[in-house]
Amino acid sequence: MESTETNSSAIKTVKVAHDLKRRILEVTSLIRVINNYYHKKKEVQNQIKPLILRRFKEGLRTIKQNIDWLFSLPTALNTLSDDFASKSDSFRFPDSIILFEAWMNLGMEALYPRMVLHFKFPGMLKGEKTRNLFQFIYSTSRGFGFPLYFGPEFYGYTSKYLKIFEPLLRWSYTVCHKANQAIFLVNKKLKSKRHHPGEFESVIISEYENKEFKGINTLFHGYFTGDSKSLGHYSSIKDALQSVLFSYTIGDHAMSVESIKNSKYKPRILEVPVLTHEEIVTKYDIDFYSYIERLIEVHKLIVKKIIYYRKKRKRIFKEQKLINKIKYLLNNFKIFSFKLKGDNDIYQNYRKLKCFQTMLNQLKELLWITPLYTHTIHKPKLTGKVSVEWDKDEQYDEFYDYEKESSESVFFSHIRNFEKKCKFRFEDVEVLKSLKNLKDRMGKMWLFFKERQFRYAVKRLENITMLKLEDPDYEKKVNDYLDKLIPIISLFEIFNRPLSESVYPESIAQTKRIGAYLAKVFTLKYNPFGMSLIKLFNNMAFNNWSYFIVKRKFGLKNFFNFILNLPIWDSIPSNVKEKIYQLNYE
Repeated sequence: MESTETNSSAIKTVKVAHDLKRRILEVTSLIRVINNYYHKKKEVQNQIKPLILRRFKEGLRTIKQNIDWLFSLPTALNTLSDDFASKSDSFRFPDSIILFEAWMNLGMEALYPRMVLHFKFPGMLKGEKTRNLFQFIYSTSRGFGFPLYFGPEFYGYTSKYLKIFEPLLRWSYTVCHKANQAIFLVNKKLKSKRHHPGEFESVIISEYENKEFKGINTLFHGYFTGDSKSLGHYSSIKDALQSVLFSYTIGDHAMSVESIKNSKYKPRILEVPVLTHEEIVTKYDIDFYSYIERLIEVHKLIVKKIIYYRKKRKRIFKEQKLINKIKYLLNNFKIFSFKLKGDNDIYQNYRKLKCFQTMLNQLKELLWITPLYTHTIHKPKLTGKVSVEWDKDEQYDEFYDYEKESSESVFFSHIRNFEKKCKFRFEDVEVLKSLKNLKDRMGKMWLFFKERQFRYAVKRLENITMLKLEDPDYEKKVNDYLDKLIPIISLFEIFNRPLSESVYPESIAQTKRIGAYLAKVFTLKYNPFGMSLIKLFNNMAFNNWSYFIVKRKFGLKNFFNFILNLPIWDSIPSNVKEKIYQLNYE
């Protein structure tokens, strides 16, 4: 293990497929997202404009009525900023959209993955020693969709046969546009954010006991495939990374990994810098590996206790007379309620053991389906509802009814409310002590992160709002902010996501991963209406744009500027376009 850590500390970059198709089609995807983002931003601004005017008038009244008015206006402006961010920000880190907007404004520098964060977690599957999570950071996500596509005249095709076949093929020129409109309507109905600034996509590479490394890819929207594939045998993760190639889908950026030997992109590679696990631990004092090791131990303890209480309950049941067994079952399923003369204490003990078993099953699930930071302290409104089974037809989520921040972990809140509802006391000292230990461990990491890294990032984001496009050092300053803030925002994402979503998809049953199941259906190789159809149109779009670029003798910068200048992007502000043009020609 020590040798592995020593080698991995020397990791500087990873290899990402950088073929011509990705370089060309990512341009149209990026500019589409920029246009949609500024369109949405304009809508939000129009919605809150009356609020701005009203608060401005209130601010003027404050100035007239109060001599000490200096700090009243900044307070009002901060409130307005909060109102705007709450409606437009699609990220869990507060106001991170400010950073990603500045990144998008860099134009070509926003095209490809900028950084990779390497996290290490303990293995969970049989023979799995270490689970390496590689988180790729992008400026935007176009989401599941079709490429920008025009008719043949646009690209300059002059074949004499076009006029003959045009009536038959004309419908195909608008397929992409109509399909994207349909996808947009579905996403709007489901309240899903298809286009958004900023993107975090992950790949898992697991090291097994026999030095075999296996990879788990992601589908669109970041769902893991669940099926691992062998990448080969290597002495360390560093050696494995020298021999594997990462790739991403155009627009959505779903990630995959494969051996370079099996890849068709070998000559076209982009080296992306890596922030390693060891650097994260040293620089940010965040060690998820040690915490998850302890969490897995707690999970095993709870499983052990569930088995213990189940056996104990069965033993009590087995010792009863037949008539009492029937009464126990009827009481248990709430069909009838019987008073058990002389045996009531035994039945109450039997019932309490059932409550223990039920609650422990729910705690076992909560370990994986709640965000990590809630293991020490939580805000129910931010965490969202976590429904766990109570009885056959009842959902138990009462511990999310209060609004104030709880100083308890989500586990102790659940235990307290479960005890109240079930009218019993959970007195398993071993389980309570282990959960208390989890709370303390996460508390040290989370509170340290909030006090230092989180506060620092929020202040820097405020500085970005003061940065003007006309600033001669705009590009340099934005790049500096990106290098400093992206790791913090990425760490925040790990804290704010359940482990079942970010690292251990197998920790919950497949029946509870409907999104992942639908993603698999859409990405099936032989599904004619899923990714196969999108790949077909991507290939057609690439061929058309390649012909266009060669005919116009464009370089990538010329092509980028040409696409940016198309009249269909009517929502991108003129000063943003001018800034991108300027940066592209520097």
